[in-house]
Amino acid sequence: MATSGPMRLGELLVKDGLVSAAAVEEALESQVVHGGRLGTNLVELGLLSEQDLAKSLGKLHNCAYASGEMVPDPKAVGLVSLNEADDKEYLPMRSDATRLSVAVVNPHDFPTLDAIAFKTGKRVVPVVIPEFRMNQLLRRHAKAFRQLRAIDMNAVRPRPAKGAAAELVKAQERPADLMSEEEFQSVYAQALGGGSDGDEDVLEGEIITGEELVETPVPAAPATPAARPPQAPPQARPAVPAQPRPGAPVPPAPQRPMSPGVPPRVDIPAHVAPSVPAGLPAHAAMAGASASTVGPLGGAPGVPAQAAPPVGAMAGPHQAMQPAAPTPARAPEPRPTPLTFPEAQAELARSSDREDVARTVLRFASGKWRRCLLLSVQGNLVTGWHGMGRGVRDEAVRRMGVPLRDQSTFRLVRDTRSHYVGPVKRDAAMGMFYRLLGGGFPTTAVILPLLVRGKVVHLLYVDNGPDQLTPPDVGELLILSQSVGRSYEAMMRRRKSA
Repeated sequence: MATSGPMRLGELLVKDGLVSAAAVEEALESQVVHGGRLGTNLVELGLLSEQDLAKSLGKLHNCAYASGEMVPDPKAVGLVSLNEADDKEYLPMRSDATRLSVAVVNPHDFPTLDAIAFKTGKRVVPVVIPEFRMNQLLRRHAKAFRQLRAIDMNAVRPRPAKGAAAELVKAQERPADLMSEEEFQSVYAQALGGGSDGDEDVLEGEIITGEELVETPVPAAPATPAARPPQAPPQARPAVPAQPRPGAPVPPAPQRPMSPGVPPRVDIPAHVAPSVPAGLPAHAAMAGASASTVGPLGGAPGVPAQAAPPVGAMAGPHQAMQPAAPTPARAPEPRPTPLTFPEAQAELARSSDREDVARTVLRFASGKWRRCLLLSVQGNLVTGWHGMGRGVRDEAVRRMGVPLRDQSTFRLVRDTRSHYVGPVKRDAAMGMFYRLLGGGFPTTAVILPLLVRGKVVHLLYVDNGPDQLTPPDVGELLILSQSVGRSYEAMMRRRKSA
């Protein structure tokens, strides 16, 4: 797996003995089918702990890291646009007079970090976190739409002790523990909210929990008085920064991850890592910015955070030439045209990723039925992926979650690996399923399993709407499902050889 370029996450995990090469291969196959990053799939498969993943990400990027449940400071979140945070996958966690700690999945996205520093007038300290934690944060605090995964519903494969190969085999074969209907609804509601009910009980100063990779601490800065928050410009016109005055301060550049060849000197709990005093030399300020905290990210307790001055007053000569452009409104996407059976087969043969597969299957199905959904199957959980048809919204589909612990129509299809035509069993979980679908139960529905290497990875659900009969025209779908499996296997081969 060695490459001539920078080390990748899988290579680092194998080198450090945290996972085996076979585990990485399994996670890569899961990534092709279920999406997400490699680390997310490793944790979901029970092959790696979240703490080891976060620590490895910090080592890989040579920057601060965090894991576990997280609660951002609302004042820090209010410094940025939530739409931009959703689009760029970051979320501010804590701010003080001069520094802003930002949770990210890509600490090397320097244009985004530069833009945050320019807008807030603060030094940006990136803190890398696992992808699924970022999705939960954005779902909860930025009202973002993210597809539910098994890890969001605590449906993670049990992880045996290191070296227990026989236990690993048993864990893969052992079904997940059953939970009551009330327990599932509670977990489902928490997953939609992006966190657990206990998130609000975290202490005010405890913003990022877990551990961080930090450098040698720098003496704390003296307290500075709070500044009056600037008035936000009207949204009707774009904000144009003022020309810089002589002697105006320049906004600090964001803290960038260090070169992989320079390891950090110490790994300490962040509650003992103080902030960086103002006016330090450049090399000392860089070291202090990297020494961000897991607990309070700033000066001494009780010091109020200073709001950022107006952008125009903070802009340097090179920044004054970069006014913030207004975000253009997104035009509605045109409705996809249905595909014929030959067209769908040709598109599947050209598929380069799972999104191509979903789009092709749904475009073909939408030409025959009114409501079409592609659902992901992970263990004993079915989650929404994509949808198409009358009244079907992708945002609502990604909020769907149906357990397979009890006998149900979805479980029947999963267990028998055979298609189903008929009425859907009515229970609380399916009631929520149809509310998110935008209508009531159909008279009959068609559900088809999509298999990869003999394992059910997706369910294709189609119907003709509430109280309607669904034509059981599944002949071409059965042939198309075999093409889906072949497309996934081809993508897996390409991914492993990359």
